[in-house]
Amino acid sequence: MTERTKKVIVLGGTGETGRRIILHLCTTHPKLEIASASRAPSQDTEYPSLQVTPIRLDIHNKQDTIETLAHFDLAIIALGPMDKVGALAHQCCLEAGIDCIDINDSLSAADEIYKLHDLARQQQNTILTGMGFTPGLSGLMLAKLAENNASSSGRYAIRAYMGAAYGGGETSPYAMLSGFKNTVTQILGGQRIEIPTPWKDDNAHFQFPEHPKPQALIPYSAVECAGLSHPNHPLKKNVQYLDTRYHIQYLGQGFARLMTAISLGQKGQQFMARKFYQSGQNIKAKGKADPDTILWVYPDNSPEQGLLIHGVISSYDLTALMACAATDAWLTGQFNALHGVFATDQLDGDIRKWLENTLASRGVTYRPADLAALHRDGIHFGWVEPVCGQVHRLSNYGANWYTREKQHPRMIPLQKQFLLESGIWKALRTQQSPLAFARFVIRTLMRWRRHNKQFATYQNRHSASLRQIWKRVTQDISMFTSGYSCARDVLGQDAAAPLYRQMFLETGKMEMRNLWPEPQLFSAFADPNQAALDYWLTFMRHYAALEVMHFNVDDQEPGQLTCRITDCAYAKMFVEQGCPELANLVREMEHEALMHLFSHTQLNVDWQSGDNGTAIIVITSATQTNTKEERNIEAIGICSC
Repeated sequence: MTERTKKVIVLGGTGETGRRIILHLCTTHPKLEIASASRAPSQDTEYPSLQVTPIRLDIHNKQDTIETLAHFDLAIIALGPMDKVGALAHQCCLEAGIDCIDINDSLSAADEIYKLHDLARQQQNTILTGMGFTPGLSGLMLAKLAENNASSSGRYAIRAYMGAAYGGGETSPYAMLSGFKNTVTQILGGQRIEIPTPWKDDNAHFQFPEHPKPQALIPYSAVECAGLSHPNHPLKKNVQYLDTRYHIQYLGQGFARLMTAISLGQKGQQFMARKFYQSGQNIKAKGKADPDTILWVYPDNSPEQGLLIHGVISSYDLTALMACAATDAWLTGQFNALHGVFATDQLDGDIRKWLENTLASRGVTYRPADLAALHRDGIHFGWVEPVCGQVHRLSNYGANWYTREKQHPRMIPLQKQFLLESGIWKALRTQQSPLAFARFVIRTLMRWRRHNKQFATYQNRHSASLRQIWKRVTQDISMFTSGYSCARDVLGQDAAAPLYRQMFLETGKMEMRNLWPEPQLFSAFADPNQAALDYWLTFMRHYAALEVMHFNVDDQEPGQLTCRITDCAYAKMFVEQGCPELANLVREMEHEALMHLFSHTQLNVDWQSGDNGTAIIVITSATQTNTKEERNIEAIGICSC
């Protein structure tokens, strides 16, 4: 007998997080029937699939809400602000006899939701609460550390950072404003205690990854306190202290303290929330608006002993992906025997492991907070991004340095940092007097300008649509040739060439890690080999379309692709300016990046570099066998790009 198709309703489906939840569910569960419920569905709302049905619903009309919910198997509560909504939607779900998942981030709402535990248990219903960024992901990380007794004293901290590049949703300002209080709730000595807000204590600032200086933090009442204060919480003895704080780009602690001191009232809060939202929409267009989100959970006062989530991703996406992971678990029956109200930190180890695995399949993983190890691998911009089962949705698909939508605002400062910390820069500084070094810098800038003018013919030989890109290409190559040739004049080629190569490749490694997705993301696809190969071939073909090289693919040999790079314009420009020793540097950088990109696949790469930027790249599958029939089967998969 065929199992009935499950029906899911997303309450608040038109909001910032609700829309993302629906998008991710549609791409990973194409047969799932989904309803998007809101008080006033817009005619302009575009849904990612015909499987989504818009519904007008106001949860304050309780009877209509219960009757509507009774037609569904699961409700995902993505409403806000939760401190105003409380447990109303959950009560309606219980009266309708269905399970629910929420993304609650309010401690006061959590207290109301936990009061429904006994009723949900009696009815054999499941309420999964706080399935978002924090709480949610933070609870998984906290439980991981606590069950391993990462802190002998049971002392833990949660630190969150959110860049301003996403602007924020309309209800988010209400949550922030309601959180600006003279007191916060924390776990101290194993007890839930309300204390004066610690604005200026020893933990008032925190050094987030890749930030030049510590950021001022805003303390908040952790929703985890609602569960941890219960006597039967599984981590009750392990977590004796919990300190939670966040930083939002352009939201100063001073403003938060001012809002704390002012009693706004309902109308004042509505006015400020609207101003907050409008300001966020304006700020996200700023060139320095950071697209990063960071979540760091650690024991004692040792961040380096903790766990880290970091990526060019919004907190709304992370919340949606956590909610979707909980939905994945519910759809596969992971919670069938679990009745009552539960947060991520209250789940047993097997279910948490299941959630971690399905989160990884959606692109979300946490890693040990070993920043030195991450930097050695070239990772300076994080590794997390949404995976929707479609390769073309991955970041920078088909794009390169000259066609990507927007460069990360930290890229230029980081490039400068790599230069100033490089061996060649240090050699130039130590082998010249300050005056001679100043003359060296001036000479390099003048030569850069001269080389760039000499490359004008490269700009003019291309079509008008490519000319603007080629201005940037020649500017980059002339920067390399002028900088290197001036350094060679001072240090000599034997010393300058290896030092420049090291600096170039280390910087390029960092840049390629930012441009291409992290390789473990391809493990989330049904065919990791095909997904990674598709991504790389699309990059190379679009890159070659800029006429910086010729790129040809020969797939006539079963189970094997032979790719050839010829006529490299970069190499020609290096040679023209008397720097032939740099001609293959770009290929070296691309070779290392490709090996990294394929590192979580079963694809083997034989890269043979020739002269003047040429290369022959042979790609085969490690699963390839020697029989003709099996080779032909393998060829079907590897050549379909």
